[in-house]
Amino acid sequence: MKKKLGLINKMMYGNNIVFTILLLVSFVLPFVPPKEYPNVSLLSLVVSPLIVINILFVIYWLFKLKSKAMLSIIVLVFAYFHFGSFFKISSEKNKEDFKNTLSVLSYNVRLFNAYENKEKQVNVPDIINNFIEKEQPEVLFIQEFYTINKVDFSGYPYQYIHYKKKNKLGHAIFSKYPLIHKNSFDFEHTYNNSIYADIVKGKDTIRVYNLHLQSLSVLPSFSFLQKMDSEILRKQITERFIKQQTQVEIILKHMKNLNYPVIICGDFNNTPFSYVYHKLSENMNDAFEEAGNGIGTTFLFENYPMRIDYILSSKNMEVLSFETIKKTFSDHYPIMATMGWN
Repeated sequence: MKKKLGLINKMMYGNNIVFTILLLVSFVLPFVPPKEYPNVSLLSLVVSPLIVINILFVIYWLFKLKSKAMLSIIVLVFAYFHFGSFFKISSEKNKEDFKNTLSVLSYNVRLFNAYENKEKQVNVPDIINNFIEKEQPEVLFIQEFYTINKVDFSGYPYQYIHYKKKNKLGHAIFSKYPLIHKNSFDFEHTYNNSIYADIVKGKDTIRVYNLHLQSLSVLPSFSFLQKMDSEILRKQITERFIKQQTQVEIILKHMKNLNYPVIICGDFNNTPFSYVYHKLSENMNDAFEEAGNGIGTTFLFENYPMRIDYILSSKNMEVLSFETIKKTFSDHYPIMATMGWN
């Protein structure tokens, strides 16, 4: 029996080493351009489970009273300082300390469920109208907007809704303040797109971007993934990551030399461990990181939680609050943040 337990522990430690090495490799992922190392970039999708697996190894070895727990503990400590906390506990900051504030809400509405079954189309307008009435965001960023819907956006007199040519999938910015310099990137060879505008609030101008980066074109189902040929799946996702990088490069080039604050909202279709997130969030505040709570899930891949929707703001804007609104009809949760500045 003792010999059998020893063999089990030996096998467990061997697996522990493998998953520890994989987590260590993931430290470089935010700096690895998919165009140069497409296969390595795939690891960004599994960093969260790698962290969880290493935590489970720590629990296992501590239960066994084994010093082998130190292997995963050390790597997890490094992961904490490299990626930041995996679980946030924050409190709202006092809005009265700032002369100006702006509340924004970002939501991928999945075409208001227009192409889902009839059951999923029920109460869509009510759900959106109710949380808009409750939260009262000053600016709404909608991804996957569809012109045929019954949502009441009349409380937002300034609107920019854009569809690419012959594309039913659009994006929108709804604002209580004037929108100027409105335009779109109209990315080539994709249904995805991003739009931007300048919001004029009092004497201040804020550039806002509503992003919907290249989708992975994968149904959120493990059974779907299992049915796909692994080589076709690998090629498909790496190609999408490369498109995301190209889109981000276009956006960052457009942002260059701006001399006023920037807010970036939207569905990045990638994790906080990815290259595209790293490039977009560089020198920006991530609203969830600054003022969020929990693990920040915005998208459920069946029961697997993912954070792929973000609100980023310039460093000279303080994030006062962040909320993930769990009532949704879409496969995404709406996220809301308030920024302040003097």
